[in-house]
Amino acid sequence: MLFLALAGLVFLSAMLCFVAKAMNPNSDWDEGGSFFSVVTVIVVMIGFIVSSLAWSSQINDFEDIERYRNVEDIYQTKAEVLTTEFAKYLAENYPEHERDIYDKISPDKVNLYFAKYPELRASETLVILVDRINQLQTDVYDQQISVEQILKNTRFRLRNPWFFTFMIPSE
Repeated sequence: MLFLALAGLVFLSAMLCFVAKAMNPNSDWDEGGSFFSVVTVIVVMIGFIVSSLAWSSQINDFEDIERYRNVEDIYQTKAEVLTTEFAKYLAENYPEHERDIYDKISPDKVNLYFAKYPELRASETLVILVDRINQLQTDVYDQQISVEQILKNTRFRLRNPWFFTFMIPSE
């Protein structure tokens, strides 16, 4: 909107030049008015170009948010599947704790079972499985951080005084 304010000031200067020309027909004020009119048009065009680029970035960011959320869901699903495999293994090896294992296990709590059952660290397969679950959880958190960064950018574009905010989609 600052482009419009700037264009308004330049346009006001152009009008003052044309009024001065009307008051004194023998002056060269019409050249100044023409110059300021051209500058007004250029400023408005630049504002539309800048706002169009922001519009394009906003649309791209909304698509990225959707993609990040879909990838996050995939990572979460993978982590839950691996956690289920981990729980099955624990239930087979520790049947007396089966109810506790199945009721409370989640991808972000698999490391607690290594603390609860220290002999599990001897199984290389379980260590790799838990590392993979932890990596997937880290990827989920990274996706969430990326989404929040993009949302911050989209909110900023809606408040940026240099953009024609009526052109910027708000989601």
